[in-house]
Amino acid sequence: MYVASVEKVREYKITEEGAHKVKVKYLLHKGVGAGRLQLRLFTIDVGGYTPLERHAHEHEVFMLRGRALVMGGEKEVVANPRDVIFIPSHEKHQFKNIGDEPVEFLCTKETTGETPKVLKKKG
Repeated sequence: MYVASVEKVREYKITEEGAHKVKVKYLLHKGVGAGRLQLRLFTIDVGGYTPLERHAHEHEVFMLRGRALVMGGEKEVVANPRDVIFIPSHEKHQFKNIGDEPVEFLCTKETTGETPKVLKKKG
């Protein structure tokens, strides 16, 4: 079993092109024994957004805080706390903070069999 306080999990700034004011905490991942899924906590500061992206893995999202405009495929919806969102494989998607407080959401991702690059120990 693995148990950790979210407050003690390191937070990383998302630096990929198209991201603005986004941070992530890798709560569960291969490095702690989660072989199939990653559980991540995203924070998007006021005025921020994730990259517009499309990829093979799907996402399951649970909104915790704030208001986000979520683009999925050709649709845009406003997501609020306690909303759930499913983003299928290969669907273009993006989250934008449209509120006056940070957006926080939990997001799963199928693990690729590797520990996320930012979590690998430097040797």
